[in-house]
Amino acid sequence: MLRPVNKLPPEILSHIARYLLNEKDEDALRIVPLTHVCRYWRESIISSPEHWTLISSRDDGLATESLERAKAAPLKICLDMEIIQEQSSPGFWHDIIKPYIQNAETLVVISIATSEEFTEMFPNFPKSMPNLRRLKLEMWEDCWDPSVDVFESPAHTLEDLSLIDIPLSPSLLKLRTLTALTLHHDSYHHNQFNLHLDTLLNFLEENRSLTSANLRIGFTERSSQRQPMKGNQLQYLSIDCGDAMDTQALISNIPLQRGAHLKILSHTNTELNEILSGIPTTHLLNLLSPTLMRYSSCIGETRLDGPNGTFSFDCYRPRGPLIDFGDFPLSPLTTIQEFHLIHREASWMAAPNSVEFCLSSFPVLETLAVSCDTGMAHLLSPLLSNPSSSPSLKTLAFLDCDLSEDFMKELSRFASDRKNTTSAWLHRILIVHQDGIFPSAASLHSLRGHIRIVDLRMADKLPKDLT
Repeated sequence: MLRPVNKLPPEILSHIARYLLNEKDEDALRIVPLTHVCRYWRESIISSPEHWTLISSRDDGLATESLERAKAAPLKICLDMEIIQEQSSPGFWHDIIKPYIQNAETLVVISIATSEEFTEMFPNFPKSMPNLRRLKLEMWEDCWDPSVDVFESPAHTLEDLSLIDIPLSPSLLKLRTLTALTLHHDSYHHNQFNLHLDTLLNFLEENRSLTSANLRIGFTERSSQRQPMKGNQLQYLSIDCGDAMDTQALISNIPLQRGAHLKILSHTNTELNEILSGIPTTHLLNLLSPTLMRYSSCIGETRLDGPNGTFSFDCYRPRGPLIDFGDFPLSPLTTIQEFHLIHREASWMAAPNSVEFCLSSFPVLETLAVSCDTGMAHLLSPLLSNPSSSPSLKTLAFLDCDLSEDFMKELSRFASDRKNTTSAWLHRILIVHQDGIFPSAASLHSLRGHIRIVDLRMADKLPKDLT
């Protein structure tokens, strides 16, 4: 009883419980061990309703205990219809969940087999959940019947809506309170939903509070008969239409606010070029002067940051020659001052020669940050072979890179030649390694003779301010 751990105030114990949970948790399983520490911990944790608001169909017993301990606190209920039908006890829904459904603030229902299955389980939806803020519905195998509208009336409290292979029903089109929207329709279901481009544009425009939209959809009619959207508040827009023409139609009709982030998902860089070629530059957030670029070969993502917003794109198939920066879709990159290059050859998606790195594409580059597990000499050979290249370059940063002795010699020679032949000295070399595996003392000593600062750090990421 004299140990400090037994005298922690309830507020600290509550903080520990909240810290253990993460966004992907569907139940309170992670905090159950806290109730086994001692009687004081158990009473403190159990008596806090906010710790037990995550309810899942994975465990009947835990769901029952959590609902009793949550009392009247707002609930996040996650139901897997396949589990309920096959594994849960027959009374799981009627005896355990249904009496508390009015307390649901978040409802997630996945593996829905048919629209009839959902309407039978929620016959008075959404009136039975007056506090509903977030809703996610996801189909399983069968296709949702577009003629079925399970929403008897609009959920006026709904702020976050996510529909996976489920169409926008007439009642949902009347919503005006959304802040976040996710619409994902597999290509197999595209034509079955009969979604017209103007229908979606009208819906997005009339939801004036909408700040985030994640769209993976297709259209039966992509030619718009209306004016482009006005007055929207979107700060994040992710588009994956599976068809370049559909993507062009969406982006061209949704001008974003300054400071917003536009993300395009494409299958290949060729498809991305096709998409961007038909979009007015003004619709790309007016991002005419980006200053920061991040390129990751392992996930096929390129991101540009500028004063007016952020533009990024992901490629599903980042194999072969991924990017030739001399022929970048948004070229010329004459304003990029900082470039982060993440190149993971060990990844199954990346190829050994997946980057054609040409510094001439970045004439005002000041900072180059690289994260690479192998092939450093090959990756930076255009830079190291020409000391006069990129005359504004001041900082080189390496994160978890395989800095071999041969590469360190090349780097030292480059710094020496740059110091002796040009006025553009390298000011700083920063080496960050999570495991503390740094180059030899001799190679670092040689490097220090030609560079003002050689900085070694143990960390899992680069500092925010590299300059």
